[in-house]
Amino acid sequence: MTPVPGIVVFTDLDGTLLDAETYSWEAASAALAELRRRGIPLVPCTSKTAAETRHLLRRLELESPFIVESGAGVYLPDRSFPGMELPGEPCEGGRRVSLAAGYDRVLEGMEEIRRHTGGAVRGFHEMSPEDIARETGLPVELAALAKQREFDEPFQLLRNEPGWPAELESIAGRRGLRLSRGGRFRHLHGETDKGRAVGLVTSLYHRGWGGVRTIGAGDSEMDGPLLAAVDVPIVVAKPDGSIDPVLSRRFPRALASAPGPAGWGRAVLEALRSTLDDTFFMAGNHSKDGV
Repeated sequence: MTPVPGIVVFTDLDGTLLDAETYSWEAASAALAELRRRGIPLVPCTSKTAAETRHLLRRLELESPFIVESGAGVYLPDRSFPGMELPGEPCEGGRRVSLAAGYDRVLEGMEEIRRHTGGAVRGFHEMSPEDIARETGLPVELAALAKQREFDEPFQLLRNEPGWPAELESIAGRRGLRLSRGGRFRHLHGETDKGRAVGLVTSLYHRGWGGVRTIGAGDSEMDGPLLAAVDVPIVVAKPDGSIDPVLSRRFPRALASAPGPAGWGRAVLEALRSTLDDTFFMAGNHSKDGV
């Protein structure tokens, strides 16, 4: 039975639900099982590609919407919203909504950056799955899925010059693109926003259910818009136990008790307890039903 109002959990993946080094979610198994038991959708909101995210959802035995490449694309399975007219274009099993510039336009921007730097860049489109596996620690088969880009190009600068940061930002801006920096790579992409994508999915659940409460988890500054878009934000610690300083200032009461999937699992279970109590009372029943 769908909770009243329904609950949806949005989550970043690497370093949050997935261990930053091993990419394992085992420490979060109890929370994942509780979400399955209650029929609560778990919506990845990740920098990963659609191909990577589909693979993960199959392994987790979940079927839910998912948000890819830092909010640039939203995938909406038909089975998640039965009988509803969905936005976007047809894709495997549902619809895809594009919220940012496509990959061809991004690669045109990369070519201008290449010319400006005299060839001192190396993007994912030039790297083999084996190259990406060496740089990221991913298995080769998952590195191949990471190459299947639709919106965002991770790249390395093979050397750096003092003026380049501002100059490359200017090149990107003239094309309506942006530069950002992740843990291992710089990224060239359109105007992506995890919060806007979360808002789109939330609005669809609201239409389908007549009400929705949202929980969200992330570990880095790029997850700030995601956390701002949900009712119950969770900030997960880094592997060394530290908290992203930007998130700790913005969400000081939302800190998980441990890094990675262990912290994610504990915090999600606690958020469910609190949210289920709230929704239970909102439904007009004044007795407790512990998780």
